[in-house]
Amino acid sequence: MKLLSKILFILLLVSFMAACQNHSDKKTSPEKNIKIGIIIPLEHKALRAIVAGFSEKLRTLYNAPVEIKVMNAEGDPNIMRAILQQMRDANYSMIVPVGTSATEMAESMIHNTPIVSLAADFSEDARHKLNPCNIVCVHDEISSYKLLEFLHTAHPELKHLVLIHSAEDKVLPDVQKTVKAGFQVGIEVKPIMVATLPELVAALQSLPDNTQGIFILKDNLIASGAPTIAKMAADKHIPFYTSDQGSVQSGAGFALGVREKQIGEEGAKLAMAVLMDDSISTLSNVEMNKLTVFVNKNALQLEQQNLTGIQDAAKKLNYNVEYVGDAA
Repeated sequence: MKLLSKILFILLLVSFMAACQNHSDKKTSPEKNIKIGIIIPLEHKALRAIVAGFSEKLRTLYNAPVEIKVMNAEGDPNIMRAILQQMRDANYSMIVPVGTSATEMAESMIHNTPIVSLAADFSEDARHKLNPCNIVCVHDEISSYKLLEFLHTAHPELKHLVLIHSAEDKVLPDVQKTVKAGFQVGIEVKPIMVATLPELVAALQSLPDNTQGIFILKDNLIASGAPTIAKMAADKHIPFYTSDQGSVQSGAGFALGVREKQIGEEGAKLAMAVLMDDSISTLSNVEMNKLTVFVNKNALQLEQQNLTGIQDAAKKLNYNVEYVGDAA
């Protein structure tokens, strides 16, 4: 009887160890093929850098085949809605919207698929109101005060700044904050709204006579027109300041922002946690708080900007400087 009990105990122990090993194998070497859908609102350098960071990092982390499909909504909400519906109906393993507009639409349409949002404003409070919570985000928001504080420190003579922005709902509150921040640091900020890219050239051709600089926020529509703004700024020798690395690569003089590729990499880490069976509701949003001054030396020369003032301001405010663009 004792021998039989011992044999049964050994068999149970072997079965338990095998089950633990299978679970461990699943965690470290998943066998399931994964299909992830990434949706960008339109095409520009910053968004592509985010996508590249996500895709490259996830493929290094996930020890199994993963199919990543990137779709461009081309600035059209109807196309965005159709893409999200197609991804939902095709049972994608995960949806990765880039930007606030894509994130908000994804959250409203998709409830049973994990959503890892990149470069979007979707707060922890908003997440916790969802039942169930199926979304986690990487935030890359920068306060308007920090942006204009750096501009004022780099160019204390700057008093009149034109802010070109889109009509996107997410952008309008940021415009109001920027105008208020400008007042606080001694810069008059004049907002000019551009609803479509064809309107951008007309807006640039009719800038106020006292314009001392052109500024754009993290505004996808306007960022996609950064090369057009950069050319006009260079022709008129007007400084062009931005809030993202990609726009500096496209010809702006400098920006205070975060590395777009790192946004994608942080998102890939969240995606990996979800794929490894962590509940998305237990994860926390990632805040991108480390700011860098991105400088395009060639653009500075064309715009007749002073590099020394930018370097001094970065040192005073404890920001690292990174050179990008043709003359990096």
